[in-house]
Amino acid sequence: MAHFSIKFYMSLLFVWTTKSIVDATVAPAHTIPTSLVMLLVACLLSQLLLPALRRRLESMAYTRYADNMRRRLLYHMLCERWSGRGAMQTGDAMSRLHDDVATLASLTCATVPGILTVMLQLAGAFVFLAILDVRMAAAIVLIMPLALLVSKAYVRRTRRLTEKIRAAESDVHSYLQESLRHRTLISTIMGADRRTAQFSEMQSGLTDKLLKRTYISIYSNSAVTAGFMTGYTVAFLWCAYGLSTEAVSFGMMTAFLQLVSQVQRPVVDLARRVPSFINASVAIGRVDDILSRPTEDYSAVPVSINSTPGLRLTDLCYRYPDGEEMILNHLTHDFVPGSITCVTGATGVGKSTLLRILLGLVEPTSGRAEIYYDDRQEASVITPGARRDIVYVPQGNTLMCGSIRDNLLMANPMATDEEMRHALVTAAADFVLELPDGLDTNCFEGGGGFSEGQAQRIAIARGLLKQGHILLLDEPTSSLDLATERELLSRLRQHFSPKSTVIMVTHRKAALDYCTDVINL
Repeated sequence: MAHFSIKFYMSLLFVWTTKSIVDATVAPAHTIPTSLVMLLVACLLSQLLLPALRRRLESMAYTRYADNMRRRLLYHMLCERWSGRGAMQTGDAMSRLHDDVATLASLTCATVPGILTVMLQLAGAFVFLAILDVRMAAAIVLIMPLALLVSKAYVRRTRRLTEKIRAAESDVHSYLQESLRHRTLISTIMGADRRTAQFSEMQSGLTDKLLKRTYISIYSNSAVTAGFMTGYTVAFLWCAYGLSTEAVSFGMMTAFLQLVSQVQRPVVDLARRVPSFINASVAIGRVDDILSRPTEDYSAVPVSINSTPGLRLTDLCYRYPDGEEMILNHLTHDFVPGSITCVTGATGVGKSTLLRILLGLVEPTSGRAEIYYDDRQEASVITPGARRDIVYVPQGNTLMCGSIRDNLLMANPMATDEEMRHALVTAAADFVLELPDGLDTNCFEGGGGFSEGQAQRIAIARGLLKQGHILLLDEPTSSLDLATERELLSRLRQHFSPKSTVIMVTHRKAALDYCTDVINL
């Protein structure tokens, strides 16, 4: 705030100094006091240094605000309740995290402080102008609001158009993200031309909306600029007439023209900031949409460290919120402590959905899903908090960019090298230990650099590092040959049984030989 006050006072001091210098020049003595020259130099230096200070402060505030906001939104999105088909697309989420947060940070750290400066300049310049000539101040104040009223008529239209533009930009980001993620598939099916054509069509629609908003902005800014030019012309002619009648001195004319600019420039600046407010209002709605989404409840579920847990389903039914058909229908089963259960069935019968229920990602439509321990009688309804005692290995390749060590430490940041090696051996991924860089071998996006089977086993090792007595595996051997599959299942059974409960979704018959129970959905 001190920066704004200094800039405000220095701008008025500059006007007074130039007026005094001009009056001293045309006075009979024709001498310019040294003090006025020093004041002029000080004013010019302030005009050089204060903007640099402002940019530095804005940059620091912008970076901190944007970082904190993105951190908050990312955490909220990661803890968002699983919504399946209604989940936000990755490209849309990225657009909100990057573009919308940038818009809000700019509004908070640059636009709003800038408006405070503008309002101070406007008030001070108007008072100074009124002291010199009340009629001139009144004329200027009447001209500018008329121009602003003309431009205001397009604000609502611009907001609606901005909402459509932001939605279209999110669609474009989602399309690009999906195309790049599946570029190998697109290349192999010779689909590059089609995808590029579809992208061009989306870009064309976005460009039309952007141009339309630009035309509206040009008209609005032209109206404000016309008001500015009219005000300046009135001030110039007023001063010229005053000079001819000797009612105005040359110094006063200099002050008049500078003050008119200082009155009108803030008004023009305010008008030009209107699009920033429109963009910010749209961004606020999009960010609020993220923050308003329900998050998971991680309240603790009673965990017994020295006993083995079991899971119990009682008359469980589930259907998607927007669906009519039951995915799981009156399912009852007891995954007894220490058991190894295979869940089989045709594609689409609800095997992965069952795992989501056991993880507390979704709630059953009816019935109960409970966790219990063999040393106590009571059972607790499964909630997200139950994951403290659950190890989950999802289907497919889930490795992220970074080293193998980075991927493994995601499950347990405190794991030692020895624990990581043991997990790799248990997951039949001991090939990692023979690589030149070992645990520090880099993984590229999507597990690039490894075969699907290798990436799958590293992902299993990552899951094993998480402390838990319940192991949920979703198609853990889908990319493995028969010999490796048997080796993996044998090591898992040896590692977990009988102190843990294992539930494995699978289509592979070999897995049935290692189970104590089978559910066929």
